[in-house]
Amino acid sequence: MERRIGPRAQCDYPLVAIVDGHRHACRAVDLSVSGLVFERPRALVDRELGMVTAFELDVGAGRPIRLRGRPIWSKDRLQAIRFVSMNDADRLTLAEQLDRKKVLGDPLH
Repeated sequence: MERRIGPRAQCDYPLVAIVDGHRHACRAVDLSVSGLVFERPRALVDRELGMVTAFELDVGAGRPIRLRGRPIWSKDRLQAIRFVSMNDADRLTLAEQLDRKKVLGDPLH
């Protein structure tokens, strides 16, 4: 069953996962207004994320977007999360990024 809320776009944005008080540099590779998929560094590949994990996403908007996400699935180095906490202005910034990708002709899926 399809559960996506909105369109997704491939991306390549710096992402920091904050796990057990430590910052782990990751890369967001797929983005929507409701979640993202990221590549985990080796230090996180064999670790389970908590029920809710803090992240900082840099989409080039001048400051990182701070959010909290719940793990949805993982495979090899990829991890998908659903956003559970983010302020409305940051959610709007993500929607604008997706709109910009659409205008530039980047495929949305």
